[in-house]
Amino acid sequence: MDKIERTVTLPKGARPLSAYGRNYAFSGPGKVVATYLIPSLPVDLSEGCEVMLKDFNWRRCTEKEINESARTRARGVAAETPAGKRRWYKSARSLPSISDGACRQVSVEYDIPTQQVTAASCNGYG
Repeated sequence: MDKIERTVTLPKGARPLSAYGRNYAFSGPGKVVATYLIPSLPVDLSEGCEVMLKDFNWRRCTEKEINESARTRARGVAAETPAGKRRWYKSARSLPSISDGACRQVSVEYDIPTQQVTAASCNGYG
């Protein structure tokens, strides 16, 4: 992790390395992959919470549904790697990731034999 972080050049649009929770795993012989993720921001789940009904109409969430969503979100946030911290995962498949998100996620590939970062890119569009 230290060698990767000393040599990686983050892509244009990325934040400083310290803003990301950094997650690493081996992806094959001599290969390491990483996902650098900006941790989630707090969200007020009571604002704008709606449930779609079978007839495609909407209703406001109940307090029970809001509380359930809040607990689920809190578990997800607790599982994230905090900014400035790093974790090693057992497999590349278990690395956390987000869909799209632009530079909220930076994907990194590292070749151990050559000790070179072979890729560093933002994850899709904002």
